[in-house]
Amino acid sequence: MKLILFLFYIFVEVVVTVPIASAIGVFYTFLELILSALLGIIILFNTPFTIKENLGNIMQNRLTAGILPLAVTIRIFAAFLLILPGFFGDTTGIILLVWSAILLMGSKIGGGKHKKRDEDVIDVEIIEDSK
Repeated sequence: MKLILFLFYIFVEVVVTVPIASAIGVFYTFLELILSALLGIIILFNTPFTIKENLGNIMQNRLTAGILPLAVTIRIFAAFLLILPGFFGDTTGIILLVWSAILLMGSKIGGGKHKKRDEDVIDVEIIEDSK
């Protein structure tokens, strides 16, 4: 099954890439492949810093914890698609990056989804002595 999916991906990539490459030329095709691969590598190297920043946002209740694993997984997959040569993978990678950003931004902006911490409230427990 994995081989069939891989061959299907290669087929779609060739069907999409050949007409675009013939329309824009060899130089611009090569330039796009190099720039998208560099963007994918930069995204992969910056992912640990993004995770650290988002974990800090979770600790400060500015981000929902449940959304982070999905957003990071989508981001890493998008980076790998950008590294692979081809226009279909690059387009899909950019769409996935936007989706990951929307997930994180929607979780940060989420309004009433997060508990508002009240710094002025002191939580106490009263224990009565039954003597």
